Amino acid sequence: MEITGKKPHNSLDNLIKNIDARKRLKPDVHQPALAGQADGDKVELSARAKQVQAARKLASSFPEVREDEVARIRNQLETGTYQVDAGKIAAVMLKEAFTDESS
Repeated sequence: MEITGKKPHNSLDNLIKNIDARKRLKPDVHQPALAGQADGDKVELSARAKQVQAARKLASSFPEVREDEVARIRNQLETGTYQVDAGKIAAVMLKEAFTDESS
């Protein structure tokens, strides 16, 4: 699947910049000092790999389950007030079907 549009990586770039800015304000205490590092093999990540790594770290900081949303929907189901917009669901299904076909 390919993401198209106005530079889809721009939002990722901005996210990475925000993370970097926060790191400058608060140093990571989990990183050991590199003083006295031996001369030898060296690994250097590409800029894109660093972005992916930072995005993955940020994503892992969010909870997997949004308890407040689960509680809200559970309450609506129990009280019979939960409503589904069938038109929205159909539109998303069609969009995904057409997008998957062109891949």
